[in-house]
Amino acid sequence: MDLAILTGDLVGSTGLPPDLVEAGFSSMTGLQGLGPAWFNRHRGDGWQMALAQPAYDLRLALMVRACLRALDPRLETRIAIARGTGNIPENGDLNRAQGPGFVASGRLLDQMTGAEIRHASGGAWSAATCLADALSHGWTQKQAEAMCPMLALPTPPQQSVADQLGKSRQAVAQALQGAGYSAISGALTLWEAP
Repeated sequence: MDLAILTGDLVGSTGLPPDLVEAGFSSMTGLQGLGPAWFNRHRGDGWQMALAQPAYDLRLALMVRACLRALDPRLETRIAIARGTGNIPENGDLNRAQGPGFVASGRLLDQMTGAEIRHASGGAWSAATCLADALSHGWTQKQAEAMCPMLALPTPPQQSVADQLGKSRQAVAQALQGAGYSAISGALTLWEAP
């Protein structure tokens, strides 16, 4: 099966309250709307996701960053993205999954330092991922709160996001503008095109 594999770990998790770390993982398991997906936590602060629609790999990585930062700015993660074939056991346990995509994602994570997002495919894929990483790295907590739901598919109306957050639509629009939502959304549309 063709998959996108995201492998990561929380940066500096040993210095965070255990309940915050648990809340961070809970927020990651709740990410939905991008097709069939699997999530596993491993090695304490490590995690892995597999996505059956590889075109959404960068969107999912940005959702992870946004949702963690929206919860608490101290929650940072490294994210190594790879595309490739893989076999996932029927029980969905990614710790027992196999395939080139899993290997490539794990190897890339081993080369990374700090809270960054990288793509194993090289070339334009890696370049675009580096730019998305740089732009999203500066998100404030308020910007991340607005970005997290707006990265879901289908994209909700801004008024719905405002109602969900208990804020005005103008406040959400301002946060999205500051986060570079328009440019990111346009880039993701191009990235995901068949």
